[in-house]
Amino acid sequence: SPSQFTSSAVLSRRWLGLSAALRSPKLFTDPLEAVKDIPDGSRILVGGFGLCGIPENLIDGLHRHGAKDLTVISNNAGVDDFGLGRLLRMVSSYVGENAEFARQYLSGELEVELTPQGTLAERIRAGGAGIPAFYTPTGYGTLIHEGGAPIKYGESGKSVLIASDQREDRQFDGLNYVLERAITGDFALVKAWRADKAGNLVFRKTANNFNAPMCTAAKVTIAEVEEIVETGEIPPEQVHIPGIYVKRLLRGAAYEKAIERRTLRKASGPAGGEVGVRPASASPPGRCEFKDGIVRVSDLGIGMPMLAASFIPAGMKVHLQSENGVLGLGPYIPQPSRWTRT
Repeated sequence: SPSQFTSSAVLSRRWLGLSAALRSPKLFTDPLEAVKDIPDGSRILVGGFGLCGIPENLIDGLHRHGAKDLTVISNNAGVDDFGLGRLLRMVSSYVGENAEFARQYLSGELEVELTPQGTLAERIRAGGAGIPAFYTPTGYGTLIHEGGAPIKYGESGKSVLIASDQREDRQFDGLNYVLERAITGDFALVKAWRADKAGNLVFRKTANNFNAPMCTAAKVTIAEVEEIVETGEIPPEQVHIPGIYVKRLLRGAAYEKAIERRTLRKASGPAGGEVGVRPASASPPGRCEFKDGIVRVSDLGIGMPMLAASFIPAGMKVHLQSENGVLGLGPYIPQPSRWTRT
């Protein structure tokens, strides 16, 4: 009957669509081939935290490809001679380790939308979850909320050609919040440790960082991995990102795995994370922020927040978390007898 035919046709189309979606990702050995169809003007999500977990081969391939007018969303811009310092137009949380990138931004050669790190992570996660916007207390009362944060400077660096817009705000239970829009991209370039031929990904330790949420927030995810195994060799409970999100796989030929700032615990003097002289102005806030008698978790970001750990009173138990998600953060490792990159 016509109704049966229609139902069969619809069912067939659904099965065809499902089977197409479940096809294994295309495998590449040349990073340039993996990214050569990225057009000018694309929005690209690039994983990594500092130089940890960056898709260095894909970044090199994109650099050789020569696409222009790209909007790149990434936590930070690498360092002067490595990582995303080769790319332009950034939505980022931190560019302080890349002096050349900062120079170009301050001289008006590129646009930078600075976004608080936690907000950036949630905007990407929301994009992958289909949530168009969300409220956060972060940034309320600052230029992020009120608008006017410089995105593009004039050539002299003294004038602002493009500034951020004012954010909508709202109160919940007496607290102030700012509306942030989700982030999605045309392509995501991510770095995983291992994949199977179905595209299921496993990240290694803190290299998970921004890579995992970016996989779900882009139309096309290209994953660079160190090892590709047969489908089924990765236990399901160890899969971080299902292959349904991955369209292309690149087996990286070589990895520099550069160390952004090699820091070790000194044999004498202050331990890692401590300061030799405690400024008097810093001590009272430290004592006020940390409370005893409760389970306390403090997230310490780069810069002055890291000094707060030096002012925890003796006998107080505080769980420290680094901004890249290491819960139970301790001092730097001591000088090893043999230095090995892992």
